[in-house]
This record gives sequence, structure tokens and C-alpha cells, in this order.
Amino acid sequence: MRWARDVPLGPLVRYRIGGPAARLGRPRSIRDLAGALRDTDGLAHRMLGTGANVLVGDAGSRRPVLVLDGEFTSLRVDDEAIEARAAARLPVLAGAARRAGRTGFHFLEAVPGTVGGGLRMNAGSREDWLWDRVEWAEALTPAGELVRLRPEEAAPAYRRVNVPADWVFVRARFIATPGDARAIRDAHLGFRRRKVRDQVYELPSVGSTWKNPGPPHPPAWKIVDEVGMRGVRIGGARIAQRHANFIVNLGDAQAVDVLELMAETRRRAQARLGIRLEPEIHLWGFGRDELERVGAP
Repeated sequence: MRWARDVPLGPLVRYRIGGPAARLGRPRSIRDLAGALRDTDGLAHRMLGTGANVLVGDAGSRRPVLVLDGEFTSLRVDDEAIEARAAARLPVLAGAARRAGRTGFHFLEAVPGTVGGGLRMNAGSREDWLWDRVEWAEALTPAGELVRLRPEEAAPAYRRVNVPADWVFVRARFIATPGDARAIRDAHLGFRRRKVRDQVYELPSVGSTWKNPGPPHPPAWKIVDEVGMRGVRIGGARIAQRHANFIVNLGDAQAVDVLELMAETRRRAQARLGIRLEPEIHLWGFGRDELERVGAP
């Protein structure tokens, strides 16, 4: 596998924002990936799927970036399960389950991203999470060891799993029980209609900006609304009118515009409501002070 240098990341992420990656590689096999992890020479790498929940800084990423390709895009349906590699798209997984008449995957309709990213952040809705469907998942360690994890070992929770950050998910087997084909189709299409109606798809965004803080607090979108940030614009970025937990790129946004909207929202939420918002999106290429302003780990 060859590394490319100074690759623009904006075209590779859903926000269409961000500077270049100092190095970017596209492993097409487990062997390629193991070699790429060795090549990083101890530098913490970053994994990029569709960039569905990533804000890249205007200066880009100095860390090596890996985009899985080739054999990692495959997906297979068998009698009782669906096996998918990490670069398979979540909408493709949902579509395969719908067409095969398998229950339990409707919540992935219109959810961008890949299986690998979905496993890492436990993608899903308020009621259903991806790890609810996992029989096992496999990850490659920086040492080149392939580890199989059961859900109880990964300890999935809201938007996270207890798996080392430098392990790379490569494959998973999902429980896919046959069911009534018509009911499954209706569940999928109904969920998709609601998401397209309530969320923002016509402008670049990365979905929910903030994690829901949990009881007794209201959901994040309501907090943003209550502190008067719905519709606020800075530069080329704006907090969406339709869904206040989305920040959209109006066409010429820079990462600093999004960051300033996040910082002001968080400042107001803490000052007025005593709530400390935490980003749901991942931020690449920002300094410690910038991350602290928006409550990023």
C-alpha cells in the first residue's frame, strides 16, 4: 500500500470542510491494513469512512489517515445473519436486511457512515443501537492481532464502546432473524420518511452536533433552541432551523465557523441552564484550547 501526501480531506467528508491529510492510505486487505499500522511509526492514526461525523480543522490533520477499501466493502447475507466488512455503508446494510426480510435494521435507514464507524460510535437511534444486533465483531490491533469481540466484551453504551481507540474494526456478524417481509419494508420506509422529514439532508452537515445529556436534562436540540441559537449564522455555517442540533455548511463554511457556533452554544448552555454539552462529532486537527472551548475530550 502506498501513502499519498497532502490529500485534501474536505471532498472526503460530508461537511465538505477541512484541510489536507499529511498522509493518507487506502488499505484494501487485512495485510495492507496491518502494514499501514506498522508504517505509522507510533503516530496515532485516524480512520475515515464517509466522514459522516467528522469536522476537520482548516489546517487539516497531521496524523496519518486510513480509508478502508477493496475487500473491506463486502457484505453477505446468510440464513440467520449478515456479515459485513468495515467499509460497507450502513444504508447498504439496512437495504440488504430490508430486501432479505430480516428484522431489526430499520433504524439504519438514511443513516450515513460505514459499519466500522457505526461499531466505533454505536450508531443508532434513541431506541435502537447497532451493537444490539451484533453477534461478534473483529478488530485489528496495532500489533497486527485480529481480535474477535462479543458485545459484552465491547461494553457498548451511548455513542461509544470500551474498545481501545487504536484498534481498527474490520468485520462484524449481525443477528438477522427472518420476519414478515411486508412489515419489515413498512418499518424501514416509515423510519426513512420520518428522518428525511425531521432532519437536514439538503445541505452538508454531519448530523447531530451534541450528545444528548440524558435525564433529567432535555435533548440537545431543545437545549440549543432554549438558549437562542437556532438559526444563528457565523460565516458560512448556520445552526439549522429545522433541527437545532444540526450545523450546516451553506456552501463556503470553514471549520472555524462551525467551531465558533459550537463554542457559543456551549457557553450559553452552561451559563443559562447549567448544562455542559459534549460534542457527538469528532474534531480533527484542532488545538487543546479549541477543543476545551467546545467540551471535546
